Amino acid sequence: LNLTKKVAKSTLRKLVEGTPVDEGIARSNWRVSLYNPTRSVIFAYSPGKKLGRGERSNARAAIAAGNAKINKLRIGAKRGTGQTGRAVFITNAIPYLDKLRSGSSDQQPNDWVGLALLDAKTVINQTRLLRRGVN
Repeated sequence: LNLTKKVAKSTLRKLVEGTPVDEGIARSNWRVSLYNPTRSVIFAYSPGKKLGRGERSNARAAIAAGNAKINKLRIGAKRGTGQTGRAVFITNAIPYLDKLRSGSSDQQPNDWVGLALLDAKTVINQTRLLRRGVN
């Protein structure tokens, strides 16, 4: 459970912070959900014009909202509690996300989404699941 939360929070942060920013909509729309991915699009938390990648208000809000959802995750709960088998989804449903991923913004020319996922894989691979001496 802790590893799942750690990876989800780290991935969310990298996705949000890597997102090119103009009005804050793309950055605000990194949404976390449990059970099923969300496909809804929201307004920017703190809209503006030409905010730039250093923008923090939308980033903080998106990360806080996502972390609040991640903190509700309960994996391995007893059967019958409605908590077993939950999955964490981190999605962004803005229609122009693929365009941003392919380098349409000079703020982030490479596939920052792919890099965030590679970072998540690295965190998982570097985690020791068992302590030495445990039978």
